[in-house]
Amino acid sequence: KTALRKRVRSALKALDDAELNRQSQAVCERLLRSKIFAASSSIGIFLAMPRGELRTTPILREAFLQGKRVYCPRVLKATEDEALMEFYEVKNMEEVSTLPLSKWKIPEPPESFPRIEPWDLDLLLVPAVALDLARRRCGQGMGFYDRYIQRARQGAERGRLRTIGVALTEQLCEEVPSEAHDELLDAVIFPD
Repeated sequence: KTALRKRVRSALKALDDAELNRQSQAVCERLLRSKIFAASSSIGIFLAMPRGELRTTPILREAFLQGKRVYCPRVLKATEDEALMEFYEVKNMEEVSTLPLSKWKIPEPPESFPRIEPWDLDLLLVPAVALDLARRRCGQGMGFYDRYIQRARQGAERGRLRTIGVALTEQLCEEVPSEAHDELLDAVIFPD
């Protein structure tokens, strides 16, 4: 997976702002047409890294417009043995724009915001370094999302979290290598 991450990251570095915005908008439009999005009232949406990642602003804007409850991730622990992330409610675009930045320069809601249990989310949008059409995902390598999805599925008698991997064209791979701890997504969406 290390070689795959390296290859995809270098392709993403070559994308300019206009292309990033075009692809992000296209993914947003495809997501909005999906039955899963329409049926979801509480959605976990990641906030994009400054460069080389799908921009989620169009999705956030649309989710707020449609009156959906939006939750964004905050990393609580990031060590070799423990990768813990929780999702906290964000009320509107203005609140999103004032969130403090993490050490990775990603906006994160403070722990004082209302937290949701993983199994209470209807839909989780999952970032990736690479995805394939068999719904396998290669993340940044810390396991935050695999662990979060696992927790949601363990609490599944309380609810059913749906997961959609969203990515740019450069992140589509023939086959993502998969290990036992890797969680399969329910769907993947690309721009084209």
